[in-house]
Amino acid sequence: MLFVSPKVFSFALSKQCIEAPKRKYACDNMIYTSIKRGESKALVCVCKTDKEAIFSLLEKNNIATQRIEIRKLLAKHQMTKAQLIEILNQIN
Repeated sequence: MLFVSPKVFSFALSKQCIEAPKRKYACDNMIYTSIKRGESKALVCVCKTDKEAIFSLLEKNNIATQRIEIRKLLAKHQMTKAQLIEILNQIN
């Protein structure tokens, strides 16, 4: 059996959290969900307050800097635009 300290676990999980590029402060309302990757599922988290900012980036993709920010976000989390939208739509 493998034991991982809570500090190590929270750091590893924080790398899986999707956050708006412009957010400056720690999130106080994380939403945890899963995404299907191949035959398995991966745990991801999203700050509830980042939902609108990320949707805004997705909608205004005619600005080059916003397209770049979305591509970086998708690449970092190894997901497609459709998967990101699906995750965001799960947040109430």
